Parts: sequence; structure tokens; C-alpha cells
Amino acid sequence: VAAEQAAAALLYDMKGCYSRLRALVPTLPRHRRVSKVELLQHVIDYIWDLQLELQCGPPRPAAAGDSPEAPCIPAADRILCR
Repeated sequence: VAAEQAAAALLYDMKGCYSRLRALVPTLPRHRRVSKVELLQHVIDYIWDLQLELQCGPPRPAAAGDSPEAPCIPAADRILCR
């Protein structure tokens, strides 16, 4: 009985964690349900994107004659997990 209660509590906690992730990740499609694997993939991609943004630093203001600044990471490498 105790083992069943522990398993039920763990399952409840995991459902809460997945719900929390769904609320926190802005890149999730809102018009359809996503699997747990897809949810975790979006979480990984979102964390990766945030990490890259922190590494790049704030954008510098462009001068009048400057060409657009190239991103510090190529777009193809920004999301490696998709």
C-alpha cells in the first residue's frame, strides 16, 4: 500500500512539473497538445536559446553607415535539437 501511494505521489508530482513547463516555455504550440517528448524538446531548445542570448550580450546600437551585425552564432546552430 505504501509503495502504491509513493508511486501515485510521484506521478502527481511529474504531472505538475509538466504542467509548469507548459506554462513557462513560450515556444510551445498553443493550438494543439504536445507529447511529453516534444515538450521536453521545446524546453531544451528554449534553454539553449536563452543561453546563447546571454553569451552574445546586449546588442550594440548601429551607426549610420554600419552594415547589420552578424549574429554571434549562425542561425543553423542556434537550435541544435530540432
